[in-house]
Amino acid sequence: MSQEHILIVEDSLGVARALNQALSLTQGGGYHVEVSESGEAALERLRDTPFDLLISDLRLPGISGLELCEQACQIRPQMRRVLITAFGSPQVEERARQLTDAYLPKPFRLHEIIRIVQRILGESDEPGRAVATRAKEQQMEKKPPQTVSQGRALHTHLTILACGIEGTLSKDGVVDDETWKMLHQAKAAGLSIILVTGQTLDVLTATTEYTRLCEAIVAEDGAVVYFPRRDAIALPFGRLAPSVIHHLESLTIPLQRGKAIITTHVPHDMAILNALRQIGGGATVEYNRGAVMVLPPGATKGTGLCYALQEMGYSPHNVVACGDAENDHSLLEMAELAVAVSNAHPDIQARADVQLSHPDGMGIRLFIHDLLNGHIPLYRSRPSRRLSLGHRLDGAPVHVDPIALLNSNLGIFGSSGSGKSWLSGLLAEELLKQGYQICIIDPEGDYRALGAGPHSLLLGGPERLLPPVEDVLGFFECGDASLVLDLSIYGQEERIAYAASLLRALHRLRTRRGRPHWFLIDEVQNLCTGEESELLALLLTAMQSGGLGLVSYRPSLVAPAILEALDHWMLTSLHLSEDVAALGPHLCKQTGGSAALSQLSTLPIGQAYLSFSDAKQPPASTSGFVQFRVGSRTVPHIRHLRKYLQAILPEHKRFHFHDASGCYLHCTAANLWEFRHRLEDLPLDSVQYHLHRADFERWLREVLHDDELARRVHRVSQCDLAGAPLRQALLDVVIERYEELDTLA
Repeated sequence: MSQEHILIVEDSLGVARALNQALSLTQGGGYHVEVSESGEAALERLRDTPFDLLISDLRLPGISGLELCEQACQIRPQMRRVLITAFGSPQVEERARQLTDAYLPKPFRLHEIIRIVQRILGESDEPGRAVATRAKEQQMEKKPPQTVSQGRALHTHLTILACGIEGTLSKDGVVDDETWKMLHQAKAAGLSIILVTGQTLDVLTATTEYTRLCEAIVAEDGAVVYFPRRDAIALPFGRLAPSVIHHLESLTIPLQRGKAIITTHVPHDMAILNALRQIGGGATVEYNRGAVMVLPPGATKGTGLCYALQEMGYSPHNVVACGDAENDHSLLEMAELAVAVSNAHPDIQARADVQLSHPDGMGIRLFIHDLLNGHIPLYRSRPSRRLSLGHRLDGAPVHVDPIALLNSNLGIFGSSGSGKSWLSGLLAEELLKQGYQICIIDPEGDYRALGAGPHSLLLGGPERLLPPVEDVLGFFECGDASLVLDLSIYGQEERIAYAASLLRALHRLRTRRGRPHWFLIDEVQNLCTGEESELLALLLTAMQSGGLGLVSYRPSLVAPAILEALDHWMLTSLHLSEDVAALGPHLCKQTGGSAALSQLSTLPIGQAYLSFSDAKQPPASTSGFVQFRVGSRTVPHIRHLRKYLQAILPEHKRFHFHDASGCYLHCTAANLWEFRHRLEDLPLDSVQYHLHRADFERWLREVLHDDELARRVHRVSQCDLAGAPLRQALLDVVIERYEELDTLA
């Protein structure tokens, strides 16, 4: 049998010599090794010779190791690749994952690189694979090269496929050739594939196709996670306690040990359950079509997948999970979209958002085909994940499905002062509550209050400059935080330049990781000032993948190409005829659009229209134009916040204080600041009178629109307090809330 052919690219003579000797003298005859000192020399060698494996340092004279691997993909697409470096970073590792089969930081021991090379070349499993590979490459040299796109072809935020094996990908333990082919097409298009299974890791890694295909393998029902690119194994929930293992192994039932779990099969589950009951627990039990798995506490398919996603910098909101068996419940629950094949257990079918019409591999193939073509099948809109916007005029709730929102583009339009920014802020709050990562480009500083949430940051503003775009990219890339970018300190040209640089950088991040999930861009009419502007081109490119919300008070000044690319609409009152006319051709395409258009100029403050494209919504969503009352906000809009903290309200909106008999005290509070200070000197009988009548909380909710403070005041009214302690308790909650909001403003 011929030796596998390895090319080492390393400019350090000592390292190159050590690698050459170690690989040439490996047990079993070694490998045929050649060495190049630069990337350019290596490319010339690759054009002449079909190598099986390329091992390259990152820092080389001329082109870098990453550039070399990228070009090598085109010259020798079947060749395997390893990148080694002493100058790694999260960005380098992320790019290396896309281009190579293994990434190895220096310093490393020679036995580590030997083990990685043996695994990649499949020496123990497929001794003839390398010869076949070289023969295949030699045949390919005689044929016109087939171009394989290295870019992401997906036009959806669903960029991760988490899938089981038996009953999902395979039938009777076999994954057919057509399914393998479709999975590789999906990976080439940018879909990240993660295997999630109850099988042990040793069984899975024996099939090298899985390690080549998957970014991670979540094995043993979530208790073991393997990262093929790094050749790293993690046990995020530890192992079973020795006492549990000892007790189970003393049972006279068949048992198998994995790296972290013990398995058996029914009817031996009763012996397992009785044993765990006797020792007081210390493990959990999962079932899978007759198999019984004893796992460390906390380990499930869902939690194991969450660990893998976190380690790779991915989000569960980008995951499509496909399953079939009882132990897939946790997997489907945590995924953005849960899919069940037609042969799935009835409980899994009931849990899934999408029920496929075909079984196992055939069902998965057809689903992936649709996904790659930008089509998401009709799905169940989970009530717990809907984004609440308010209520119809008849009281029925109005909500938006997040999957429909993130895979399309939304226009939010209304005249100045009509409540459009309140509405867009409400939608952003709803996404933040669900854990989505959002980016708000805020030219006027209207969304600063959203930056005070537990999972969001405010950058920029009147007192400080925005950080460089590469730092903003780092915030998004290295965590789940959402960002509000306040550009109010900058001039118009600076805002446009910063927004263009940001969109360009974040487009690359969305291509790799599908994050941030949603962009909200306010005053979009001022950012795209010409039909040929760079920012306009970037916006239109970003809109191809969806996930943009664009806000404007002058839709007639928004580029027609942007209006044409919008799928959904949220509208408050519009007063200028040219703005209404600009929306006319687009709104009239939707059910009820003409009627809504005619009412825009008279739409009351606090009400809005919502229309979701009939072609991009789940069955349970609202169809056509719906008029509704806009819901309350967790954090008030910043302009409104400043107004009711210290600005003077008109007489009819002020709070008028009365005594215990209901007589007017000729004392009012014109804002929250005055309300706070009036409470300090107000007669105690007046405090008790208004508190017990719910006058305070009604004014806070209906006039100041602060539901949170109204809720806290109501709680005080339910306490068993009177006199000075009651006043102090009321003062405490009002002062605390005032200081919270004053900090935001």
